[in-house]
Amino acid sequence: MQDKELYQQILGLSSPWQVTSVELDHAHVEIRVRVEHPRGTKCCCPDCNTALPCHDHAEERRWCHLDSCQFKAMLIARKPRVNCPKHGVKIVLVPWAEKNSRFTIMFVRFAIDVLLAPQTVAGASSLLRTSWGETWYILEKAVERGKARKKNAPMPRIGIDEKAFRKGHNYITLIYNLDRSTAEAISDGNDIHAGNTAFSQLSEEQLAGVEAIAMDMSAA
Repeated sequence: MQDKELYQQILGLSSPWQVTSVELDHAHVEIRVRVEHPRGTKCCCPDCNTALPCHDHAEERRWCHLDSCQFKAMLIARKPRVNCPKHGVKIVLVPWAEKNSRFTIMFVRFAIDVLLAPQTVAGASSLLRTSWGETWYILEKAVERGKARKKNAPMPRIGIDEKAFRKGHNYITLIYNLDRSTAEAISDGNDIHAGNTAFSQLSEEQLAGVEAIAMDMSAA
């Protein structure tokens, strides 16, 4: 019982979700934490947030959580489904992970910090014990969330530069905010067309507010 209560707190689970069992698998170096909700629990439709009785459950799913004492922690649950009069049968959202994610929110937050440290997906995946594809998925989702929160703030001083990537002469063009050290626009290539494409991603207000531009004297 103490293990269940401990992981209930560690996972930050709120009612009605409850830890029902904690299993230690030495062979696979895993801690398996099973989570369920009590019978009669009402869940919300993910499209309209209407509280509805549980219709049935999806197949059992696993989410990777933060390691515990060198053991890989896995959260296991069957996500309930509701039969919404307006939207039909829908799988409900769970509080510990984003939709379609195989990782808990807490693991994703840690993974982002790890990605920032070695600056490579391969380096981060070796530390996180995830595949290259899984680590890249976490990175992509983090970039999407950051872009969604981004506001078109004025940028009096901007920089323009080209960066090589992969092998050979593959380039991207970047426009960045010199005051905040943030990338504001990215386009493929390093020619005039690439520059125009990058500038087209800025709002009219941002373009009108530019006072100074820093760039090298490359012919491109």
